Amino acid sequence: MPRTSAPDTHEAASRLEDMATQRVPEEHTVSGWHIALILVGIVITIPAFLTGAELGLALGVKGISVAIPVGALTLCLIGCLTATVAVQSRLTTYMIIRRAFGFSGARLVNLVMSVSLFGWFTVTARFFGHSIHQGVMGTLGVDLGRTVPVILGCVLVAATVIFGFRAIEKLTLWTVPLLLAIIGWLIFIALSGSDAGPASPAQPQSMNVGQGITAVVGGFIVGAIILPDFCRFARNLRHGLLVAITLFGIAYPLVLGSLAVVAIESGEKNFILLLTGMGHGALALVVLVLATWTTNAGNLYSNALVLKTLLERVPQWKLVMAAGGLGALIALTDLPEHLIGFLVILGISIPPIAGIYVADALIFRRDQPDVNLIQNLSPPTSQILLVWLLGSTLGFATNAGWMTLTKIPAFDAMLTSFAVHLLVCQFHARKGNTPLDSSVE
Repeated sequence: MPRTSAPDTHEAASRLEDMATQRVPEEHTVSGWHIALILVGIVITIPAFLTGAELGLALGVKGISVAIPVGALTLCLIGCLTATVAVQSRLTTYMIIRRAFGFSGARLVNLVMSVSLFGWFTVTARFFGHSIHQGVMGTLGVDLGRTVPVILGCVLVAATVIFGFRAIEKLTLWTVPLLLAIIGWLIFIALSGSDAGPASPAQPQSMNVGQGITAVVGGFIVGAIILPDFCRFARNLRHGLLVAITLFGIAYPLVLGSLAVVAIESGEKNFILLLTGMGHGALALVVLVLATWTTNAGNLYSNALVLKTLLERVPQWKLVMAAGGLGALIALTDLPEHLIGFLVILGISIPPIAGIYVADALIFRRDQPDVNLIQNLSPPTSQILLVWLLGSTLGFATNAGWMTLTKIPAFDAMLTSFAVHLLVCQFHARKGNTPLDSSVE
């Protein structure tokens, strides 16, 4: 018995750690369809519903028919690149960042990633509590308050994430098909029950198509950047690309487009309130619970992975519980309402990170997938951080309208960091310089 119980205990412990700082072994890989299903569950989120509705009300059918496909194609291209890096390295986003930025540089970059992911976790948790409170009041006439839904929601998410990728996979295997079926039926009801005339903007245009494309890309750019957290489990490159194309080329634009059309036809931006008002409050609450469960599970899972690179000695399950508990406490305050603007701004500094790690992995480190191998042509960490700063600065400049390359801030920032990092690495390679700070030990 001792010989069998010890390995079982070790295996259980490794599952909880979920290979946060190690490469995923081949025997742990899964089909791209399984990964895509997980990420479709994450993309079906109430904030995405609101984004789609706002796009529809602002642009109308003609505008969204351009903005959503172009924005989705941009994300799909970025997702294909990051998925390729994931399959090549089989590392989490944050270990890939450590490999590109060096140990000390990666601590700063991963801290930014952690703040962003944790911030969206708390914002989503607060929105969930507020929406459940309103939905139960409208449907049952019972005042639950926000505290109970927020705490129960965070407990539900943390209890899932504590068991890692496999638990999230099992969750989505039954929740996502159910969620898609319910949403499809409710959208049909919403459109059938609408008294609105022919599809047209429900209000004067408040944004142009370029701004709409920016909103589509900005709404899920972080998802494209952290795709390696999930695609590292893909069996091969074909499966990894399948994930990116399914998520960004099909699921995301369908979610945005469907809710945009509902908003245009009904004139109502909040899909949940629309369905509650039509007498389908119970099903609207089911959608709300399932969508928040899968989405915030993704947020908490990725945040636990990044925290593991910053606090390697702390067991991952403890990081999940700590982040989930702190997130619940913050969600019960008014702080998340003031965080959204900050998180949007912070989001502009994240795409340049992908520009650097994609260039590093696909061009300079094709034959070095191991996390502990660093090529001599890697520039000093201080210079890599300057490249990140330059890419972020251009992204902010594009967002402010001072200058632009593609009119999409996130894409401008990523392209700039990608190109400049290539130049810097080529410069160091020609000079034969060795890195000053690239150790990952």
